[in-house]
Amino acid sequence: DYKHFFAVGACGEEGADQYVYQHFNTLCVVGLAPSHAALAGGRKVVEVDFQTGKTNKLDTNKVSGKKKSGAIFLTEEGRLCDVVCDDGSRHKIRSCIRGHLLELNERLKEEPGLLNTKPGTEGFVAVIQPKREEEKSVCGALLTQELYLSRFPPE
Repeated sequence: DYKHFFAVGACGEEGADQYVYQHFNTLCVVGLAPSHAALAGGRKVVEVDFQTGKTNKLDTNKVSGKKKSGAIFLTEEGRLCDVVCDDGSRHKIRSCIRGHLLELNERLKEEPGLLNTKPGTEGFVAVIQPKREEEKSVCGALLTQELYLSRFPPE
């Protein structure tokens, strides 16, 4: 079972709305909220770019073992990828929470449309493990599902 949290305007970027679903084991799944600009106005995601800069090599992140050695530590502003839409717009996707990157959804390279068709399940962007001492508070700055839905009621 997951607790649903939302970052509205991640890193101060208008329309950069993302979800963070936290499992009871504290792992967090990050993706695009229904109100994200990349999903608004009938836009379709046509590309997911995990190579977002000269120093960003997140897609070569190799995590192994019980202690998840080799996992890259990200801050809330850590850039996971960029998504490109059919209208040419490009959107930065952030981690929204502090923690170790365990997985990027590699399927999105071949099937970027999953962000439109199954954003809350198969279209997730990343799995992040918060630091043990921050497990309970890592989502504290995010909106609860109730607050998010009050601001962005389903259509």
